[in-house]
Amino acid sequence: MDFIKHRLREQLVVNDIYTCYYFEQSNREQYVAEIHDFWEIVYVDKGEVNANTGSGYYRLNQGNILVHSPNEYHQLESTGSNAPNLFIVTFRCEDEAMAFFDENKLFRIGQTEHAALARLMKEGQDAFSPNEYPIAPRPEAAFAAEQLFKLYLEQLLILLIRQARSARQQTEQLMSTTAENQSAHMGKRIIAYLEQNLSAKITLDGLAAQFSMSRTQLNILFKRTVGIGIIAYLNRLRIERAKAYIREDIYNLTEISNLLGYSSVHYFSRQFKLSVGMTPSEYARTIKARNER
Repeated sequence: MDFIKHRLREQLVVNDIYTCYYFEQSNREQYVAEIHDFWEIVYVDKGEVNANTGSGYYRLNQGNILVHSPNEYHQLESTGSNAPNLFIVTFRCEDEAMAFFDENKLFRIGQTEHAALARLMKEGQDAFSPNEYPIAPRPEAAFAAEQLFKLYLEQLLILLIRQARSARQQTEQLMSTTAENQSAHMGKRIIAYLEQNLSAKITLDGLAAQFSMSRTQLNILFKRTVGIGIIAYLNRLRIERAKAYIREDIYNLTEISNLLGYSSVHYFSRQFKLSVGMTPSEYARTIKARNER
């Protein structure tokens, strides 16, 4: 018996990578305009930023991806309010499928795209030294880290194309049951409540009373929707807001501690260091030194 093979088609292949950056910027950052002959994706992980490009002017908020075509003028502009965290990758891909991004530039990512993007960011962090140009592979990187990064980048680009072409189908895949819709809606309500009450003393008992369910039901629902427990999410939310406050340089550390509901500035400093790896003062000096450079 003769076996007939089928060569797998590859419709979108990333050939080379130029940069892989993750920036925690201030709200008064000055950006340099660029034109280069390769592709660039900009993802807003936190905050907001404006983008002035040859294809139009865009306001980018958390969860947005903007794609720049080769030889397209582009410049980011600070909004002056919410300090942005940006993930930027530049790369070469010469496949015809990329022509899709000449017309489709701005994307609001869903859960599937966000999962792919999270894997891409994690693999980039493991594979390359942070924010270096020319890009510098880590000698201690795990086996095939660069290959996984390439595959995750290709996966993200493919998912963005599918999302735009099949929005309805994508939504059905993400939300398969009414119960999932209800859980997602309740999860958003809880997150909104946490964001609006960061200065308050929040407990599971208080949240359970607020949303008329038991502590166990509340925590299971939230963890199923968001991926982590409520208190862990609240702590992460407070630390991220603290980092933004520090970069915006409006409040001192005592004021930030009070705004975020910590019992004392010393407790705030300990929690910040556990999460970030440095004290708030050290983080502020790092931001200041980078801005001065």
